[in-house]
Parts: sequence; C-alpha cells; structure tokens
Amino acid sequence: MFSMKIKWVKFAESFEYLDNLIQDRTMMKITINERGLLLIKYEDKFYLVKNKCPHQGIKLEDAKCENGKIICPWHRYGFDLSTGRGAGLYLENYPIQEKEDGIYAGFEYFSWF
Repeated sequence: MFSMKIKWVKFAESFEYLDNLIQDRTMMKITINERGLLLIKYEDKFYLVKNKCPHQGIKLEDAKCENGKIICPWHRYGFDLSTGRGAGLYLENYPIQEKEDGIYAGFEYFSWF
C-alpha cells in the first residue's frame, strides 16, 4: 500500500533573504531539485508554483498576479496561488515552510507503508 509523503528541501536561509532576492518584482524563476519553478510574492506572502501552464505548457514567468491568482499570459486562465485550482485545471504548487535553519519547499511523493 502507498502513502503520500512530503520531502522538505531547503532553498533559502530566511524570508528576509527571499525579500532581498525578489526585491520589487512579483515573481522570479528558480530551480529546486531540478524543477523549474516560480517564486511569487503576492500581498506579502510567498508561493511556489510550477513554471508551466497546465493548459498549453507555456512558461508562466511573464504572467501577472491578480486577485490571488496567477494569470497565464497566453490564454488568460487564472490559477489560485494557494491551491493551484483554476480553469478546470490544476497548476502544481508547493508548500513553503519556515524552520529554525531556513525556508523549505515541500514536494509530494509516494512511499510504501
């Protein structure tokens, strides 16, 4: 039998470091565990999403954020930053967690019990 687990991967020292890194931008491309992601800062909160629209596969790095959604620049489909849901599709998103030694991204995987 399988169970869903999360592997936590450290990608930053602190939220202050991320603030300095992203500066005045809304989002930036980053790579964690060989995954092309977008780090997004929207209304003083950070989000991690896959840098690929689930509809046509276009990169989302030129997208805009509006009303808590990332809007695909190609078809204007909107995906909720917290859940990834939108337009009948699902944009992969990844939880961010602060621990004593830094900021971690969570990646789900299947494991045997």
